[in-house]
Amino acid sequence: MTPATPIELPDLGSLYRRAALEAARSKLSANGTLKALPKAPVVAAHPGITEDQAEQYRTLFAGEAFDGVYRSSLPSTLIHIAGFPVQMALMSQDDFPLPLLGMVHLSNEVHHHKPIAVGTPLQMLARAQNLAPHRRGTQTELVIEVYPGDAAVDTAGADQLLYSSISTYLGMGTYLFSEDEAASPQREEFVPPQKTGLWTLGADAGRQYAAVSGDYNPIHLTGLTAKLLGQKQAIVHGMYSAARMLEGREPETAGHRWSITFEAPIALPGKVAFAAEHIDEKTQRFVGWNPRKRRRHFTGELVLP
Repeated sequence: MTPATPIELPDLGSLYRRAALEAARSKLSANGTLKALPKAPVVAAHPGITEDQAEQYRTLFAGEAFDGVYRSSLPSTLIHIAGFPVQMALMSQDDFPLPLLGMVHLSNEVHHHKPIAVGTPLQMLARAQNLAPHRRGTQTELVIEVYPGDAAVDTAGADQLLYSSISTYLGMGTYLFSEDEAASPQREEFVPPQKTGLWTLGADAGRQYAAVSGDYNPIHLTGLTAKLLGQKQAIVHGMYSAARMLEGREPETAGHRWSITFEAPIALPGKVAFAAEHIDEKTQRFVGWNPRKRRRHFTGELVLP
C-alpha cells in the first residue's frame, strides 16, 4: 500500500464550504473520463473523544452513561463520527474523482475489533477503493482504519487495529461508463415484519445529529438547504439510523461486526417503524420502514463475537 499522507485533523465546516465553492468544477480528466481514485491514504492524529462528546451522544440516543460502571467503551458509530472528517478530507482532494456535495451514502460495513475508551488518543487513516458503475452514477468505497495514537500506521499489524469500516457512496449523475452498462436491479416486494418499535423524528433531527457529529451537510439541516441539493425535504443522516439501530446492543468488549444498507431516505419530520429480530444467539437483523407508505428505509445486521 502507498504510504499514508499525514494531515491535520480537518474541520468539517471548512470542508463543506470548500466543496460548495468547487461544486461547479469538473471532475473529468482531459479525455472526458473520470479520474482515478487517490492512491495515497491520508492519516490524522486524533486527541480522543472527550467526555463532553460522549455525553452529547448519550443524550441524543438516550443511552447509558459512559461512567465506567454502566458503560466504559465507546459505541462504533461514535468512532465513525471521529474518523469522518479524515474521510471527508480525502474526498475533498482535487484528485478525488466524484463531487463531494450531493454524494449519497449507500451502505456501511463495520468491524469494531477492540474496545476504545473516552480520551484515548487515536490515529485515523482513510483510503478510497473500488470505483464502480452504478445505475444512477458511480460508486466508491471509503475505508476508515483506527489505530492507537502511538501506532505507525504504515507498518502497523492487524493486532493494532481497533476499528475498521467500509462506507459506500454514490456520486449521482457522474458516470464511469455509459448508463446502459450499469443494470438496474430487480426490486423485490417489501413485506413489513413484526414491528418492535416506532421512531418519531422531528424536523430538527438532522440538526441535532449534526451538533453531536459536526456533520452539517446541507441535505440534513432544513428543507430549503436540502432542496438546493436536489432533495424534496431534509433527510436524516444515515449514521443516525445506524446509531439508533445499535444503541444498547453492542458488546462492551467489542469484537463485533455490523452492517447497514440504506434504501429510501428518511424525510424530516417523519416516523420510522423498526423491527429487531434475533436470528440466533449471536446475530440480530434490523429493518426500518415508512409505516404509511410501507417503503423500506434500511436493513441492518449485528454479529456478536
